[in-house]
Amino acid sequence: MKQWQAVVFPVSLTCLMYAGSLVLKALLLVDKWRERVSRGEELSYEYIQGSLQGFIDLIISVASNVSAWRNYVVAPLTEELVFRACMIPLLLCGGFKPYTAIRLCPIFFSLAHLNHLMEFYSKQNFSLIKTFMVVGLQLGYTVIFGSYASFLYIRTGHLLAPLVAHIFCNFMGLPKLFSRRNGMVSVAFVAGMVGFLWLLFPMTHPDLYNDRSDSCKCWHGYCSWS
Repeated sequence: MKQWQAVVFPVSLTCLMYAGSLVLKALLLVDKWRERVSRGEELSYEYIQGSLQGFIDLIISVASNVSAWRNYVVAPLTEELVFRACMIPLLLCGGFKPYTAIRLCPIFFSLAHLNHLMEFYSKQNFSLIKTFMVVGLQLGYTVIFGSYASFLYIRTGHLLAPLVAHIFCNFMGLPKLFSRRNGMVSVAFVAGMVGFLWLLFPMTHPDLYNDRSDSCKCWHGYCSWS
């Protein structure tokens, strides 16, 4: 089993879906830099030291935040263990084809997020319409991500692959499709999605992640996707 590929390739592939978000963040950093230049502030040692200290303080703050541990460690690990590592092998051993497992697992994964229903209901001032809109958006997003995570697990045979993708997606939130300030965000999103679809199968090929001596390259014992 190859470990580093199961981290680097899935994260790189997932970044393509967030090309618009990453470009927007880069543009915001450029804007901050231009503001400093317009005020006549130079890149000094004190500024670099202050930036590094601020970054360290941010890391410490996140590490001591219970919600951050839940969102970036506990939730991804437990959900991937249950809905990928446990459920997918059971479905495959039960005779379901890989594509069928990829369609079924996200449904259970999405329904498991209904525990936030009452939380959303209170946040939306007890409005059923707004609550169902928010819940519907979340369920739709979790189905899409669950399909992607299941695909990663079946193709690579590594729990690390969907796990790192899950952590990255939780950190980034919903992908930015457009920005009123700059059309480059939309261009980057479209280009990223084209690249994602183009590289989806090549970057998840079983040969990149597994060394097998028999005639089958897939960890689950057969390579048919029918």
